[in-house]
Amino acid sequence: MTMSTTRSKPPNQQAMSSTSQAYLLTYNALSLLLRTLFLIQALHIWSSSGYPHVFRTLHIPARFVESLAALDVLHAAAGLLGPRVSPATAALQVAGRNTVLWAVARNYPDVVESVWHVALAYAGMVVVWNIADVVRFGYYCVGGMGWEEEALGRVFKWLRYNAFIILYPLGVLSEMAIAYNVIEPSKERNAAYPYLLWFGLSVYVPAFYILYGHMLAQRRKQASKSLKRA
Repeated sequence: MTMSTTRSKPPNQQAMSSTSQAYLLTYNALSLLLRTLFLIQALHIWSSSGYPHVFRTLHIPARFVESLAALDVLHAAAGLLGPRVSPATAALQVAGRNTVLWAVARNYPDVVESVWHVALAYAGMVVVWNIADVVRFGYYCVGGMGWEEEALGRVFKWLRYNAFIILYPLGVLSEMAIAYNVIEPSKERNAAYPYLLWFGLSVYVPAFYILYGHMLAQRRKQASKSLKRA
């Protein structure tokens, strides 16, 4: 008589796992819908009215959308996302985006609106962010639905592990451009603000190294898995 070395999960753990998966699929699907609608609206405003109107029209919704991203950090901290996402990397990205929106762009709307290259950086930033998140949440959705090997799943997988190579540096450069251009005007608000902004800009270097390096490592792992399956 042989004994199996595998153990099935207790019913309560199975129910919890099933509930977590259903919750994450719902969250990812709603996030995908929200990001897609926001992206479409930003592109429509840009093409019909010009990039300066992206900030004028969407600066409040942008803050709302990016504040909701704090849920990503909670999910990672609770272990709902598994080993693929660490709470530290999730928190670093969410904090960076919200700092630019809440502490920089919100406090200096005249700079973002009146300086053409800052307005362009803001418009480009929100477009790049939301393209990246449409890819990310789309990838999570097809994974949650078990469509990884379907045509749509393969498209999202390719985008997930390749699009960031261009999108992430563009997003970072846009964020840094906005922060840099408010350094001089910030002196009128508080003498300490320029130093805080310079400190924030300096943080981008290690943050970029950590986050970009993390994504490159994930890309290498995925490529290695693909080669083993081939």
